[in-house]
Amino acid sequence: MAKVCIGIDLGGTFIKFALLDEEMSMRGSAQVPTPADAGPDSVIETMVSGAAELLDREGISAGNVVGVGIGSPGPLDLDAGVVIGMPNISGFVNIPLRDRIGDGLGIPAVLENDASVAALGEYLCGSGKGMDVMVMLTLGTGIGGGMVIAGRLARGAHGIGAEAGHMIVEPDGEPCPCGQRGCLERYASASALARYARRLIEQDRRKSSLADLLGRKGDLDAVDVNEARRAGDALAAEVWDRSIRYLAVGCVSIARLLDPDLIVLGGGLAKAGDDLLGPLRRHFSRLNWTIDEQKTALALASLGNDAGVVGAAGAAWKRFGNCAEH
Repeated sequence: MAKVCIGIDLGGTFIKFALLDEEMSMRGSAQVPTPADAGPDSVIETMVSGAAELLDREGISAGNVVGVGIGSPGPLDLDAGVVIGMPNISGFVNIPLRDRIGDGLGIPAVLENDASVAALGEYLCGSGKGMDVMVMLTLGTGIGGGMVIAGRLARGAHGIGAEAGHMIVEPDGEPCPCGQRGCLERYASASALARYARRLIEQDRRKSSLADLLGRKGDLDAVDVNEARRAGDALAAEVWDRSIRYLAVGCVSIARLLDPDLIVLGGGLAKAGDDLLGPLRRHFSRLNWTIDEQKTALALASLGNDAGVVGAAGAAWKRFGNCAEH
């Protein structure tokens, strides 16, 4: 029977599982709600039982599993396999997640940052396949980042590289929970975009069709802003363009620093498709240098919500497998 690796993608709402064979093909997948309010022990038990149930369902014995890869929010101590803290699950402080999952399944385990494994998933099986240097930005509540260089995740000297959401794009700008000011995710994430629209309506008393929607819902999201923009709302168009312009600033900085073949855009905001990619490419081209041709391309992620779990399994293959490099 073919060998597989297990991928586990731990999120605040769902835990996803997948089996990946040596050819980087998915052999089965599953998803269960994250018992976030029940504490770390319950979450870990759910991760172990969910992986075991998937193996049983697919008729794969533990002896045919090479390893398990875990994608988790952080911050993380990657060398020790420890979750230092986690914003969405209470009590996850200094938890040795790698060893507890590995011991629970009796399988070697590796722990990686969730944005990093999403990047690896797109590199192995998605939009970044065949690239030498690829960077991925996940655009959601915040902005996560991951980079793959010559088939390997690049983590930096201290395991916190590729934190693209915390590039400073506006010196002395809006305060960020990380302690800096003017971080990219305070201007270009899905939540930042919606927050800015709400500020213009509530504090600046700007007119917009979004004001009525805000009154009914009590809040706004990026989808609301884009729909209003498409319907001709001037404020929504201004807000949308502002966020994408800041995102382009970040992408140009990444291009100058790392010279990637490709920057891949994933996460909830990327579901806007060409409404995001089209204006981003225009701003990127306008802001980019002119002393040489622009060689870094921009693309949307192609794996959707599966990028993280595929990349987690891929990380296990990279660590424990002897399959050919992809």
